[in-house]
Formats: sequence, structure tokens, C-alpha cells
Amino acid sequence: MKMTEFFMRRPVLFWSLMVAIIIAGVLSFVQMPKLEDPAVSAKQAMVVVSWPGASAHEMELKVAQLMEDELRALPNVKKVRSECQNSAALFTVEFQMTVLNRDLEQHFDLLRRKVNDAASRLPQGCYEPIVIDDMMDVYGIFYALTADGYDYPEMYRYARYLQRELLDVKGVKRINIVGNRDEVINIVLSKEQIARNGIIPTQIMAALQSAGKTVNAGRYGSDGERIALYVDSPVKDEEDIRNLQIQTLDGKTLRIGDVARVERGYASPQRNGFFVDGKPALAICIAMESSAIVPDVGRAVDARLAEAMKNLPAGFETDKIFFQPDKVDEAISSFMWNLVESVVIVILVLIFTMGWRSGLIIGFGLVLTVCLSFPILLMCGTTLQRISLGAFIVAMGMLVDNAVVIMDGILIDKKRGLPPETYLYRIGRNTAMPLLGATIIAASTFLCVYLSPDSAGEYAGDLFLVLCVSLLASWVLALVQVPVCAHSWL
Repeated sequence: MKMTEFFMRRPVLFWSLMVAIIIAGVLSFVQMPKLEDPAVSAKQAMVVVSWPGASAHEMELKVAQLMEDELRALPNVKKVRSECQNSAALFTVEFQMTVLNRDLEQHFDLLRRKVNDAASRLPQGCYEPIVIDDMMDVYGIFYALTADGYDYPEMYRYARYLQRELLDVKGVKRINIVGNRDEVINIVLSKEQIARNGIIPTQIMAALQSAGKTVNAGRYGSDGERIALYVDSPVKDEEDIRNLQIQTLDGKTLRIGDVARVERGYASPQRNGFFVDGKPALAICIAMESSAIVPDVGRAVDARLAEAMKNLPAGFETDKIFFQPDKVDEAISSFMWNLVESVVIVILVLIFTMGWRSGLIIGFGLVLTVCLSFPILLMCGTTLQRISLGAFIVAMGMLVDNAVVIMDGILIDKKRGLPPETYLYRIGRNTAMPLLGATIIAASTFLCVYLSPDSAGEYAGDLFLVLCVSLLASWVLALVQVPVCAHSWL
């Protein structure tokens, strides 16, 4: 109780501290990252091996078995799932749930080393295996880009422009464009023309490969300077392909367009198509940083997108398909209303049971407890999301328990006629440690969740942190704030 006596003799310092707690709580609340759910990574990665010309059976026998043996040797692997198809094999490596986020990058590094070691033993002709380990991003903002009268290449070009503009927004981590149709140039050979001119298809393939290859043309020396030379007239469109020349076996020179039909089209069948109200569209998916304040990022993205849309031609429109910042705003607003309702309910109930002055003191202590919890939680790295806000709501009924016990003891001792130097401190001296024990027991309710060494502990660990910090803060304030306020207001 020395702390209570210290502030009782220095009321100016006490009220200054109370104001500082409120200001720190408000600033911490504004600065805390606000998410919809706690950040939990997908504990899996994918390995892609390409072998052009191989059948699915060959991929299984000569590639899949070798890679699976190597991948299963990794530590903490739960499952390895392989999918073999013509010319490619996909391997999904899923790690145990006990692998924490902070250790996941180390497991990904081990995965890359294993894949690199196995690459030298793959059959000749296999491309270098590709490791995809960024499967943990959650795309919380989802726009649809539609354009009346424009084809896919034009839509994709302007979608890339929007992507570059939105990547400059603070808090945006990654942007993916989904739903584009890949353009292809089909070369349809005529059997009659090939037979008549004595051409084999490999000649056309060799001509295409050599024409599209970037080569070093050398340098030209002039007056002590070296001027770089470049080969012009690269292949740009289907007309350039038609004009490529090939030499027949008897020495004649022909154009590809003379023996084949060259057409521009789309890859068929279409994959990953995206339509809005039956219209072709492109999906712009935005993932945000795990430390971002999602509502602020959402507003910044909306503002930047509206500005960038002014530079697009008429006919382009964007629609919101999913907007996570609105969900987070709703959760934060719901929490604030719950806080206000809790304070009002506490004050009203205590007004009828303990008097309006006691109700104001305890309600003021509840607000101070929440404000004091925010700076501590911010230093602990806690974010505001579904779990932490739910923990605050669960704790609301327990945050007034210590203050009610202290306030009730003060009222009883005052009615017994004890002097202020006695009734303001007596209940605190007698019940401080029992109240601390009860507070620790209540805070330990979710300790097992916090100590859980798996994804459940990562996801719901804030339950314990919020309860522990807020309940201990309520215990301290009950021993200090309630007696000081009672001395001034009763």
C-alpha cells in the first residue's frame, strides 16, 4: 500500500498519470496493427519439376520417386503429396503443425537445399526444380477489373499499370492479377505444302528458335570508342513469323507463311477464367503486411485506385468483390460499442447497488484498465483482431472484480465510522495478496492455449496475453486508483 499512500499525498501527480494513461491508450490503440484474424502462415511449400516430352508415367518413375524420397527426409514433414502429368510433376510438402512461424523460413531453406542436391540426379533434359514457398499470403482486398470493348491483352496491360500504382501504397505486400488469357500464335502446317516443298517440321522449329534468340552482335571500334551493335528486326507479331525464311533440302528458300497458316489466338482450353455478371474480367488480389493497420491501408488503396482509374480509357471499371478493411472496421466498431456498453452497464448496476459515486469510480477504473492494457500489448507485439478483441470482451466482466472488492471494503469501513487514513487503506492491506492470487488464477485460464506448441497456440495465444495484462492492470488500479478517487469523490 505504499504506492497508494504515495499518490494520495501527491494528487497532482496521480491525475497527471491518469491523463497520461488515457493518452497512451488512445495512441497505442491507433498505432496497433488491426487485422481480421491473427497472422498464421500456411505450413507448406510446393516443388515444380519440368521435363518436356516426358509422359506422366515417366515422370512418376524417374522423377517423383526420387524427389519424394528426398523430401520425406526433411525434419517435421507431415505429408508429401505428388501429382504427375505430362512434362511436369508437382510436389506439395506439408510440415507439422508444431512448426512455428519463426522457424518456418529455416525449414524452407532446408527444403531448397534438398531440392538442389536432388537436381543433379534428375534425368537429362529436366529443368531446374522450382521451389514455391510464398503460399502463406492472404489476399484481403479483391477487385474485379472489367472493360467494355477491350480484349484480354489490353485489359492485362492496364491491370499491370494499376498493380504498379497500388504497390506504392504503404502496407501493401503483394498484388496478383488473376483471370488473364494467355495469347499464343498457332502455326498450322499443311501436309500438302510440306510434302510438295520437301520441308520437315523440325526446320520450322529451328527457324523459330533462332529468330527469337537474343545474340551478342559484338562491338565496333571507332576513334578509340567501342560502339555496341545490336541485331534489329526481332520477331514481334505473327506477320514477322510469316516472313521468316527457311531453306528446303534442295536449296530453295521459302517463307513460313507459304507452307503454314500463322494465326494469333488464345490458349485453349481456358484456365482460371474470371467473369463478373457474365462479362470477362481480371481479378486484382491484394495482400497486406502482417503489421499493417488494415482499415488505413484499405482507405489508402481506395484513394490510390480512384486516382489511377482517371488515367484509364473510358469503359474500364472496378468492382469490390471482397474488402477486408470493412470487416476489420466492423470488428473494431463492435468492440468500441461493447466497451461503452460495459462501462454504462457497470455504472448503472453499481449506482443501484453501491451508489452513483461508487459506480463512477469503478467505471472510470474500467476505462483506465483498458487504456493501460493497450500500450503494454503493443510492446508485446499483439495485434487487434478477432481473438484479442474477443478476449477483451470476455475480460470485461472480470476487470471490475478487484475494484468492486476494494470499493465495497472502503464503503463498509466508512460506514463503521473509521477515519479516512484507516478506511482508505485497510481493505487494500487485507485483500491485496488474495486478490492477486485470484487474478493470477483467472489470467491462467488460457495459459495452456498460449503454451501450445502448434498453430492453435499461434492463432489463439492472444487470449492469454490480453487476459493476463488487463487483469493485472485492473489489480494495480484497484489498489491505487479506487482509494485515491474515493478520497476525492466520496
